[in-house]
Amino acid sequence: MAEQINQVSTGKKIGFAVISLIIAAAYFTWLDYSLMNMQGLDYFYLFRK
Repeated sequence: MAEQINQVSTGKKIGFAVISLIIAAAYFTWLDYSLMNMQGLDYFYLFRK
């Protein structure tokens, strides 16, 4: 019984990994936006054609 309690299902591991990646992407996007904003640059210029 004790072994089953410590095991985390594969679905939960995948969920945690996806959530972590989303949080990391959002954080670094915000960080890049703020640093470029401080320098007077337009962050969204990177995504224009």
